[in-house]
Amino acid sequence: MSDLFSSRDAEAAIARVEQQVAEAQLRAEQALRVQADIDAVRMTATAPRREVSVTVDAAGRLVGIRLADAAYDLRPDALERLIVETAGAAHRIAGEQALEISRAAFGVNSARSNRILT
Repeated sequence: MSDLFSSRDAEAAIARVEQQVAEAQLRAEQALRVQADIDAVRMTATAPRREVSVTVDAAGRLVGIRLADAAYDLRPDALERLIVETAGAAHRIAGEQALEISRAAFGVNSARSNRILT
C-alpha cells in the first residue's frame, strides 16, 4: 500500500513542478512582450511657444529634436535650457507610458511595474 501512495505523491509533485514551469514560461514570454512594447515607446514634447520639439524613448534617450525657425532667435543659453526642459517633459511622458504598459501587463501593485519607477 505505501508504494501506491508514494507513487501518487510523486506524480502529484511532478504535475505541480510541470505546472510551475509552464507558468514561469508564460510569465517570461509576457515579460519579453512588455519589454518590446516599452522599447518601442517614443514620446514627443513641444515647448510652449513651439520653438523646440524633443522626442525621447522610455529610458529618456534622445531620439530627435526639431527646431522651428523661432528657435534660432533665442540666445544660445535660452535655447539650451529650452531643449533640456522639453526633453525632461518628453521623458516624463515616456516614463508614464512605460509604466502604463507594465501596469496593464502585471498589475498596478506589481513589483515589476514598480521597478519601472526606479
